[in-house]
Amino acid sequence: MQEDLNFNYNIFFSDSMHTLKNMITPISIYTEMLLSGRVNEEKSQEIVKKIGVCSESALKVCTDLMNIFRIRGNLMELSRSKVNAYEILHNYTYLVENNCHQKNIEIVNNVDKSIHIFIDMDMMVSVFMNLLNNAIKFSPEGSKITLSGKVVDQDYYEIYISDKGVGIDEEKVNEKLQIGTSYSTKGIAGEVGTGLGLLIVKSAVERNGGLVRAYNNKDVGATFAVKLPLYKSDL
Repeated sequence: MQEDLNFNYNIFFSDSMHTLKNMITPISIYTEMLLSGRVNEEKSQEIVKKIGVCSESALKVCTDLMNIFRIRGNLMELSRSKVNAYEILHNYTYLVENNCHQKNIEIVNNVDKSIHIFIDMDMMVSVFMNLLNNAIKFSPEGSKITLSGKVVDQDYYEIYISDKGVGIDEEKVNEKLQIGTSYSTKGIAGEVGTGLGLLIVKSAVERNGGLVRAYNNKDVGATFAVKLPLYKSDL
């Protein structure tokens, strides 16, 4: 069992370093182009924007890696409390407003306002931001992302993040969620992910006593379901 864990860890670390290298290499190339003095003003502005995009992506990889190691290494202290399920989603969707605005996407929150869950709020904000950005990534312009939920197995509340995008490779995504390895594909508009989002989601949700799964919708798009413990007084 330990050999399997080490093997998965080695693959994860190797994939992460490869992703980081692919984001840093263009920065070096673009910088050399600017320093050469052979690039006109218009082209320079374009290159500066590309450097900014690559730098931001590389920073996100580093942040994701840090969160993964902190969560999986139990370096992030777990502090669970009573949290309103509707409000945690409502209050933090502003963090993805810019991405929504760029594609004219609306987020509709239909989560029950009376439900409270027992979670570490800081840790779960990272989970929902990853899942919302993932939904935006695969959603077409002008579409909606719907947030909903229901009580399951008496002791849990399952939150659903549903998009109207291209759908997913359901078997592969759930396999990655089960064994804990990175997974990334380009979005509809060519958006590139770090591949570490699902690792953060899986690790954080399980640390909070929950489960996460993914499936294709019957009509169009995909849904990620996050099952979390209900606050005891609501049982």
